[in-house]
Amino acid sequence: MRRLITIPVVVILFLSVTGASPVLLTAGLIVDTARWVARRSPWVSVRMIAFLWCYLAGQVWAIAAIALTSFLGAKRRIEATYRLQQRWASWNLAAVRTLFQLEFDVTGSAALQPGPIVVLSRHTSLIDTLLPAVLITREAGIRLRYVLKKELLVDPALDLAGNRLPNLFVDRGAGESERERGKIRELASSLDIGEGILIYPEGTRFSHSKRERAIASLGSRSPLGDLARSFRWVLPPRPGGTLAILEASETDVVLLAHTGLEGFATVKDIWRGDLVGSKISVDFRRVARGQIPDGRSEQVLWLFGLWAELDSWVDLTQSSGHHPL
Repeated sequence: MRRLITIPVVVILFLSVTGASPVLLTAGLIVDTARWVARRSPWVSVRMIAFLWCYLAGQVWAIAAIALTSFLGAKRRIEATYRLQQRWASWNLAAVRTLFQLEFDVTGSAALQPGPIVVLSRHTSLIDTLLPAVLITREAGIRLRYVLKKELLVDPALDLAGNRLPNLFVDRGAGESERERGKIRELASSLDIGEGILIYPEGTRFSHSKRERAIASLGSRSPLGDLARSFRWVLPPRPGGTLAILEASETDVVLLAHTGLEGFATVKDIWRGDLVGSKISVDFRRVARGQIPDGRSEQVLWLFGLWAELDSWVDLTQSSGHHPL
C-alpha cells in the first residue's frame, strides 16, 4: 500500500517538475538575482530546483532499474541491486557536489579495510546518508547493512532496494525495545569478509535544540549528562542499537566523522546559502575490538567518550581545517 502511493507520487512529481522547469528556473533566477542585489546572497533557488529535478530523475531511474532486475535469479538480483544502490547514491552526491560547488576532503580510508567492520556515523543531514554508499561500498568495496529509521521508506528507491538487501528499518516510536535490539543483533550476527553494518548512534539529525533536549533527558547529575553537556556539535548517542551490534559481532569499529554538511539539514538551512562553496571534511578512524570493554555500562561510557572525541574533532576541523582523528 505504501508503494502504491509513493511510486506514483514520485513519477508525477518528476513529470511535473520537468514540464514546468522553464517557468520554475525563470522564477528562481529572478528570486536569486533579487537576493544577490539586496544582500549578496549566493544563488540558491536555481540550485534547489535543479537538485530537485536530479533527485526525482534518480528516483524514476532507480525504480525502473530495480523493477527490471526483479526478473533475474536470486544471486544476480542481489548483485545488481548493490550496484544500483552505489550508482543511485553516487548520482545524488554528484548532483549536490556539482550544484552547490562542494569540495570534499577525505582521509583515513585505509581504516575501512579489512572487513567485516561496524561503522558508527555522525548524522547532520539527509546528504550524509549518501557518504557510506559512495566512500565505503563503492570506493572501499565494503558491502554495508544499514540500520535506518522506517520513516525513510517514503523514499521509494530506498524502500525497494533497501528491503531487497539485508538492512533494517527500525521503529523509533518503539524506543530502544528488546524487540528492536533483537532485530539489530540478528542483522549484525552474520557479517562476512568484505561486509559491514552501519548505524547512526545519535538516532536523528543534529540540531542545537535537539542537543539541549537530549542532554536534559540524561539528568543533571548523571556522569553521562556531565559528559554530554560538553558536546557542542553532536547529540548524545543512544546506546541501545550500537550495544546490540557489539553484542552480536566481535568486529572492529570504524568511526565515520564528517563536518560541512550541516547546511543541508533542512530547507531553511539550504535557503540561507551556507552550504554553497563549502568544504566537506570526512575522516575514518578504526577502533580495534579488543580496545572496547565488555560490560554494558563500560561500553556506554566508551561510546560517550568516543562521541566526545568526535565532538572535539568537529570543533577543531570547523575552526582550523581538516585534522585526522
